[in-house]
This record gives sequence, structure tokens and C-alpha cells, in this order.
Amino acid sequence: MTLGELTLAPVTPLSEAGADSGYVMTVDAQGRPTALGRFDDAEAGLPPAVLLPAPMTLSQLCTGGALDLLALNPYGALVQDRGRTLGVLERHTVSAYLVTLSARGTLRNDTPSPLDAVLAGTYATPVARVVCHCGRLTTLTAYDPDFPPVCPGPGPGPGPGPGPQDASHPLAIRAE
Repeated sequence: MTLGELTLAPVTPLSEAGADSGYVMTVDAQGRPTALGRFDDAEAGLPPAVLLPAPMTLSQLCTGGALDLLALNPYGALVQDRGRTLGVLERHTVSAYLVTLSARGTLRNDTPSPLDAVLAGTYATPVARVVCHCGRLTTLTAYDPDFPPVCPGPGPGPGPGPGPQDASHPLAIRAE
């Protein structure tokens, strides 16, 4: 079963949300999601949006590198189909599926198959859209909290010596 076929929680753009809204998302000028959270948490800031392609299966999500991106958002991920947001794949749905994979002994170590090298149909890479403390929006395809990627945005302050500051710095996630 693909992510697009699952029962997904509804999500509303924050600009259109009311007090009774559940999940809300912020979007950039092009209408692409940048953050996902609960309406009640919007004032404190929302965590980064993790975007998953609708054709991906739960098995592909849970046995591949995309699973690491879920560490960026405590609620779950937005499922997208051709740039349109279908809803929120909640963390508890992923957790329940991980339990079944673990019970079957197939967690991240399935038996290799020749078909593993073939991508059927169109394929989209799962990504997370993260806003750094410097304000730069960055798209990640992998994330390790112990070794955060380098942000190419402006650094936090002047460099140690004379001349221009070093623009690269560790990505520090800012709530939107």
C-alpha cells in the first residue's frame, strides 16, 4: 500500500487555520510546505516539514534512508503527490508499522532482489525543508542529528580575523 492510499490526517495552511484546526503547515512564496505542527503550537514555532512522495510504500519508508528524516518532526510527515499535499502521515502510523517489520525481522535488512535496482514509474525523493537560524531555507535528503549538515547561509557573526566572515556553519533548526 502506498502512502497516498493510507488514511492521512488533514492539514490546513496556517494562514487559513482557525482555533479548531488540527495540523497546520506554513508554506513559502511558491506554496511549498516549510513547517508542520499543531495549531496550538504555532506561536512557539513549528518544526520543519518532511515531505514524502505519495507513491512510496510504508515498507520503502521504514527500510530506507527516508526514515531518518522523520527525526526532524515529532508529528509525522506531509505526503505529497505532484506538488499537492494530501495530508499528514502521523508518527504513530509509522511506529505501528515499524513494530510489524521488527516482528517479521525485516527492518532495514530485507533480502536483496534484482528488482531493488529498478524504480517503477515516477520517483520522488523524500525530503525535509528546514529553516536554519540564519534564515536560509535548506532542503535535506538525509539527516543525522549528531552530525548536522553545513548551512551555506550567512554565518552567525563576523569571522575570527580581518576580512569577510566564513559563511558556512552547522545547520541549526529554527522553528517556523
